[in-house]
Amino acid sequence: MAYYQTPPPPPAPAPASWWRSPVALFLIGILIAAAVAVPVVFLVLGGDDEEAAGSTTTTRPATTTSAGSTTSSSTSTSTSSTTTSSSTTSSTTSSTTSSTTTTSSTTTTTIAADQLDYRLEASFGEEELSTGFIPDPFEVRIVAGGDIDASSVGEPGCLGYTTANPDFELTWTGGGGLLRFFFVADTPGEDTVLVISDPTGNWVCNDDFDYPDIRDPMVDFPTGPDGVYDIWVASYRGDTTVAGFLYVTEMAANTP
Repeated sequence: MAYYQTPPPPPAPAPASWWRSPVALFLIGILIAAAVAVPVVFLVLGGDDEEAAGSTTTTRPATTTSAGSTTSSSTSTSTSSTTTSSSTTSSTTSSTTSSTTTTSSTTTTTIAADQLDYRLEASFGEEELSTGFIPDPFEVRIVAGGDIDASSVGEPGCLGYTTANPDFELTWTGGGGLLRFFFVADTPGEDTVLVISDPTGNWVCNDDFDYPDIRDPMVDFPTGPDGVYDIWVASYRGDTTVAGFLYVTEMAANTP
């Protein structure tokens, strides 16, 4: 009787590698695609951000002037640069500057061309004197006369003819003491008139001072106020000029 031995079962197949499965291959494909795409996306987006971060905006003020007011506006200039190490953000600020125009009104006194005008420059100079000045009397050479009627000042005793400009201007600091003016002609007997505008704006005139046989004019300010005195020496006739000396003194003993 023959005995047959049962052949052994075939060896079990080796298990398939997991990465060869369709699912694994699909997932691996996705990972590879992501690994390639992500750097590209970062490169693109990162370049835009860096470019945006590296752009700087500067503002240059422009000025417009119209009818006394000044307005400052801003003109923007953009400069782009690529920076990998830092990002800078610039902000633009617009400012407006306005100027205020102040209008002041000034009242001026109009003096006719044919009148004496203390605002004009003195023809024979000006001087500043104070109490105790030396030498006393102070003297200045003057030629009296002109074509303007001194009576235009409207004060009694203001006669004769002179110029619109003062002959002499004195700035006096005397502290309330005597201040005297008188004029002596080179030729005795020639008649002249003193016309003076004092610091208070009053007019004082004299033709012949009240001394016996004196035809020379003299004006006293017993407590002469400090300030500016404008002096004219008028000739008695309009067609005559008279040369002589104007004297300023604070001593009562000094007379023409």
